[in-house]
Amino acid sequence: MRKHLTPGLLALVAILGGALAIRLYGLEHGLPFIYHSDESQHFVPYAVDMFGGSFNPHYFQNPSDYTYLVHIALWLHGFDDIARQYVVDPSDIYETARLVAVALALLGVAAMYAVGRRLWGMFEGLVAAAVIAFAVLPVAYSRYAVTDVGVLLPMALTLYATVKIHEDGARRYYVLAGLGLGLTVGFKYTAGLVLVPVLVAVALRARNARQSVREVATGVAIVGGLALLVFALTNPYFLLDIDEAVDELRSQRFAAGDPKPGQVEQNPYGFYLSSLTWGIGWGALVAAAAGLVWELRRNRTRAILLALFPLILFAYLGLDAERYFARWLLPAYPVLALFAGVAIAGLARAVSERRVVQALAVAALAAVAMVQPILTNIHTGSVMRKDDTRELARNYMLANLPNGTRIVVDAVAIRDDYDLPLLGIERKPGEPEFVSGFGAPPKEHPGGYPPEPVRTTRYLEDLRPGRIDEYRDKGFCVVITMSWLRERAEIAGLDDAVAYYNRLDRESKVLFRANPYDDPDDPVPFDFDQTHLYYDKRYDRTGPEVVIRKLDRCRDGISRRV
Repeated sequence: MRKHLTPGLLALVAILGGALAIRLYGLEHGLPFIYHSDESQHFVPYAVDMFGGSFNPHYFQNPSDYTYLVHIALWLHGFDDIARQYVVDPSDIYETARLVAVALALLGVAAMYAVGRRLWGMFEGLVAAAVIAFAVLPVAYSRYAVTDVGVLLPMALTLYATVKIHEDGARRYYVLAGLGLGLTVGFKYTAGLVLVPVLVAVALRARNARQSVREVATGVAIVGGLALLVFALTNPYFLLDIDEAVDELRSQRFAAGDPKPGQVEQNPYGFYLSSLTWGIGWGALVAAAAGLVWELRRNRTRAILLALFPLILFAYLGLDAERYFARWLLPAYPVLALFAGVAIAGLARAVSERRVVQALAVAALAAVAMVQPILTNIHTGSVMRKDDTRELARNYMLANLPNGTRIVVDAVAIRDDYDLPLLGIERKPGEPEFVSGFGAPPKEHPGGYPPEPVRTTRYLEDLRPGRIDEYRDKGFCVVITMSWLRERAEIAGLDDAVAYYNRLDRESKVLFRANPYDDPDDPVPFDFDQTHLYYDKRYDRTGPEVVIRKLDRCRDGISRRV
C-alpha cells in the first residue's frame, strides 16, 4: 500500500483536503433562504420536480448533467416528502445540491493533476491541481448549486485526449476525446467549442501519419459518435424535445445580446481579460502567460492545441455580446492552470538539479501564485457564514411590525418569488403574517424574439414616482428597498426608477437599515460578478443594503391575508 503513496499523490491528497475545506467553509450560507437567483431558479427546482414522475426537466437553458446528478443525490438522501420539504425548509435539499458541486470540483482538481503529470510531470500536475483547487471562481461556484464547475473534469480529459491524438494517435485517445466532449457539453453548451482543437489534432495527426481518408473519417466518427451518444444519454430530453430545447437556446442567445440593467458598458474582451486578474488571480495568470511562452518554445504544436480552446471561447463570448459574466470563461481555466504548472515547474527545475530543492521551489512558487485567491476565499467564506442582510430585515419585521402589515418589497430574487417577509418559507405558528404587493408586472408572451425581460428587469422598468401615491391609496405604508436594485437603475439610466427612489427618500422615514459593509460610509459599487460573490474586502456579511421605510402621510391598511 505504501508503495502507491508516492510524494505526488500525498501532495495531491493535501491539495484536495485544502480544496474541500475551503469549499465547505461557508457552504451553508443563506439557508434556509436561497438568495442567488441562478441557484434558486435553475437546476435544483427541476431536480425536485422530477420526483413527480417525469425525468424530463423541461429546462434547456443549460444542459441537464448537473440537474440529473442533483436528482440522484436527493434520491440517495431519501427525503420522505421532498416536494413539501422544498416549500417548508429546503436547507437539506440545497446543501445536498451544493455538495454535488463540491464533489465535481474536487474531481476536476484530481483530473488536472493526472493530465499535468501525464503530459509533463508530477510538478506540473500538482501546480495545475492547486490552481483549480484555490482559484476564486472554481471555489465560488462550488458553493452554489449550479453547473459551472462540472465542466472541469471532462474538459481536462478532452484537452489531454486532444494532445495525445496528435502525438500518439492511438484509438483510445479518440474514444477519450468523444467521452470527454460529450460530458463537457452536458455541463456547459459553450464548452463544446473544444471540438475545434480536437478536430485540428485529428487533422494534424492525419497529415503527420499520412493517414487515408478512411482512417481520418473513422477517427472523426469515433469522436463525434461517442460525444453525441454521451450527450444523448445524459441529456435525453434535449433530443426528444428538440423544438423546445432550440427555442430556449435561441432565447438565451438573444438575451446575451440584450443589455442587462446594471451592467456597465465596456468592451467585453477587456472585461474577460480583467476578470482573470481576480477569477484565477494575478499570480496564476502571469504564470499561465509565461507557461504558454515556455511551451511555445519547447513544443509549439502542443502549446497551440492547448491554447486554441481558450482563444476560441474568448472570441465567441465577446461576439455581439451585451451581457458578460466572469464564470462564462470558467471552461478555459483548466488550460490556464496547465500552463501555470509548466512555468512554475520549469522555473523550479532551473533552480536546482536536486529533487528536494525543486519540490520546495515548486511549493514556494505555487504558494506565492495562489496567496491572492486563497486569502479571498477565506474572506468570502467568513462573510457567508454570517446572517444575510435580508434575513436581518426579516427578523426585524417579525419582531416589530403588526400582523397583517401591508408591505412593498423591491424585486430581488429569493427562490421563486419576491416575498421578503415570508421568503417562500412556510410560517411558523405564532409568526406575524404580512401582505406584499406591487411587484413586477405580469409576464407577456409575444410569441417571438427577443424574449420578454426577466422579472427584475420588468420591475425596474415599471418603477415610477407615481407608484408612491398608489401605495398610500391602498394602505401599503412600509416599503423595503435594496441597494442593488437602486444601483442597477442608476447605472442603466432608468430615470423613472431613479426618480422613484429619490422621492421615496424624501417622503419616508427609516425604520431599520441592514448594512453588509465593514464601514457603512464606504459601500461597494454594484457589480454583477463580484457583488454576488462578495469578493471585495469591504463586505462584512452577505446581501445588499436593506432599508425598511415608513411612508409619511400614509394610513396603514392592516388586513387579513389576501
